[in-house]
Amino acid sequence: MTGRLPSVFPASAGALIVVLTVLVVGRPSVFTDTRDYFIHGARFYQTLRREVLGQPEARPPATPAGEREWARQQWAKHFNHSNMAARSPYYGIFLYTLAHRGTLWMLTLAQSLICAWLVFLLWRSAAPSAPGWTYYTLMAALAAGTSLPWIASFAVPDIFAPVLAATVTLTFLYRDRLERWERAGVWLTMTAAIAFHSSHLLLAVAMVPVAIGLGLLIGARWRDLKIAAGLTAAAAGVAVGALALYGAAISWKSGDEFRRPPFLMARVLADGPGRAYLRASCAAGTPWVICRYKDLPFAKSDDILWSALPETGVFNRSTYQDRVRMEKQETAFVLGTIAYDPGGQFLASMKNWGQQLGSFWVDDPLRRPWAFLNHKYWGQTNLVGLMRGVGPCGVKGELCEPKVKISQLAALDDAVVYVAIGLLVLGLAQQASLGGLLRGRRLDATEDAGRATAMALLLAAAVVLNAGVCGIFSGPFPRYQARIIWLAPAAALLLALALVPAQAWRREWFGLKAPTGWLAPARALWTRVDPAFLRFGVVGATGFSVDGLLLYALVHGVGLNYFVGRLISFTVAVGVTWALNRTWTFKVRRTDGRLREAAVYVAVQCAGGAANVGVYTAAILIAPALKDWLIVPLAMGSAVGLCLTYLGAKHLAFRHRQETALARADGRAAEGASG
Repeated sequence: MTGRLPSVFPASAGALIVVLTVLVVGRPSVFTDTRDYFIHGARFYQTLRREVLGQPEARPPATPAGEREWARQQWAKHFNHSNMAARSPYYGIFLYTLAHRGTLWMLTLAQSLICAWLVFLLWRSAAPSAPGWTYYTLMAALAAGTSLPWIASFAVPDIFAPVLAATVTLTFLYRDRLERWERAGVWLTMTAAIAFHSSHLLLAVAMVPVAIGLGLLIGARWRDLKIAAGLTAAAAGVAVGALALYGAAISWKSGDEFRRPPFLMARVLADGPGRAYLRASCAAGTPWVICRYKDLPFAKSDDILWSALPETGVFNRSTYQDRVRMEKQETAFVLGTIAYDPGGQFLASMKNWGQQLGSFWVDDPLRRPWAFLNHKYWGQTNLVGLMRGVGPCGVKGELCEPKVKISQLAALDDAVVYVAIGLLVLGLAQQASLGGLLRGRRLDATEDAGRATAMALLLAAAVVLNAGVCGIFSGPFPRYQARIIWLAPAAALLLALALVPAQAWRREWFGLKAPTGWLAPARALWTRVDPAFLRFGVVGATGFSVDGLLLYALVHGVGLNYFVGRLISFTVAVGVTWALNRTWTFKVRRTDGRLREAAVYVAVQCAGGAANVGVYTAAILIAPALKDWLIVPLAMGSAVGLCLTYLGAKHLAFRHRQETALARADGRAAEGASG
């Protein structure tokens, strides 16, 4: 059964569904913030190579022009320290490691895998009786009908808002249903999500009391809720401490304060009360830096922060010293605004919350490619290389445009969300859910329906709280809600699966429970497939991911050459697949012969790799036209290599395991006959 497999394997299939959706309707996309994250990661690895490996820092030629360029670079670093704290350096390291030299597909795969894994844990925990095919159907529905694939392929940390919501839900409601390593993985993922963006910390803080309240509603033990709250607090503490440590390192190394732009100041100015307070306090002689800009319209927070136009811009047009002073005055200015007009600021914040809650269509991932390529500034940044690294963009970026329009996705998102709300209300109205509670029946944390009710409500609450966090503190922008809105249909579908009685699911079908009837012909074909072959394929996909991720980290991150990096990554990948194949694919309890088994396994892998490359090369030589369709010879070579390595692994490397299994089966049969 899928629920009994190590969760990373079915999650890999779920991630593949998401990635294939991205491949069909578009491609990975970038944003203006991607530039800053990428710079964070690049500088981290530059420092690592310089301090750990002793590599000298690359400098321009020792010419007058080179010296001027070097001085410009140093000034840019100094100037950027006044605003780079707004972008998490840890997401920058994550992005740079995976997407260096344009490999945004690696980033998409990693972010999709994290989401698919957490959805799998929620599915397995909330609906333990549901057949395995329902998980893949769930992932297909989320990939085809929600914002998930667009946000998972977006090179900013937005996807980690729903990731955080899922980890908090698992920690509070299903921690006892996770394996030990899964608990550790969920906690580490929660910590990373909080460290990846400051808004995620606020979302975590807002979710904790809601989670505790829902836990009490279903009768969860207070001790378990305190442990979950402690784990969430610990994750937040580690994340905040890590960010503070990074900022301290920057200050120690450069002498600059590592600061963030005055987002809240810009927000209250754009809301209106801040404008009135600014003009009144400036007239009274309060020495705000922004008093010199008091006559500007302050209509949009984005313009206040980032516009370079004299009629709208403030922060981006200021000197380094004024930026720092403005940032230091932010807290006092915001508190002064609230004291000056508390009612007006409250109403403006509530309006922003409401607007953000209703603005959830995919926007920025669709509109940006053309603008970046043709912009006089962004067209000269690392964004162009990242975009073109996953394929040609054409003369005007026409080949980088997705195959759907914003209006089309907006209509789809609206329909899906409304259907999800209806399905969620219908599920909550059932006797086993809130409907029974209204009739005097108590929800029980020991029952699947009780926990699933709390799960669906907590995920729905995360969607609402995210709108509050983003709308109030940053402003209503569609992408802030598009990043998390896919949790609404996920919650509705998970609740629906959890409320189906266990007896409603039919007999098992090759490890996956499936209904009888119209699936009988497919079942007959399915039973002819060797289960070990399917497990071997999953292990192979895992090894491929390990090989690729480690190779890019070693070559583009640490700086090793291609040969040494591939030697290390291939060795690690073979070791991982050998361990998984011996403990899962061909699992038999046996402790002898590991060295010989490993040696034969490595030889089989090398032979399979040689066959893979040979078929790939031969196909291109025979049909040169395939150079334009490399996926075809790649698939042919991979298929031959997979079959060859499977046969070699089964009949050579792990042959003794097959013999041991057959001997034990014969022994049990003999005992049964004699009995």
